[in-house]
Amino acid sequence: TVKKAVNIVHLFARHLRPTMLDDLGLIPALHAYAKSFSKRTGIRVGLTAFAGIENVNGPKRTALYRVALEALANVASHAQATRADVSFQRVPGGLLMQITDNGKAFDVDGVLHANESKRLGLIGMRERMEMVGGKFSIVSVPGTGTTVNAQVRSRTDAKECTRT
Repeated sequence: TVKKAVNIVHLFARHLRPTMLDDLGLIPALHAYAKSFSKRTGIRVGLTAFAGIENVNGPKRTALYRVALEALANVASHAQATRADVSFQRVPGGLLMQITDNGKAFDVDGVLHANESKRLGLIGMRERMEMVGGKFSIVSVPGTGTTVNAQVRSRTDAKECTRT
């Protein structure tokens, strides 16, 4: 029915950009998502950030949120990991978000050159970061896991906060 289709679209839209992201900020939105992700998948997620992260503008905040969700979805689907960590660090002129996991690694170049259906998530993350003037990279090492790096230019301040 039309009503059911509209409800599905609304649910999808809220997942892509929850009102919590605008109302409370990036860290509370990621914390809520990480909590539900852990409950749903059994993969523990740690979150480390600093108060100044909320100074990131709306489009950059949304891009970082979506990259984190896609990276965690990849962890759940492919990594066979038991733990993932989302961390934010100050870097000169901006901030760096890293999503790391303790799962199996993968051949980044091989996936990036694979058929389109296998690489859409990685390409989408890179494009999101490029659209806001950011940088994106992935490092994957057998026996260590994978790290997704998303960096944006921003002004930040000093308080640090950790949640698990």
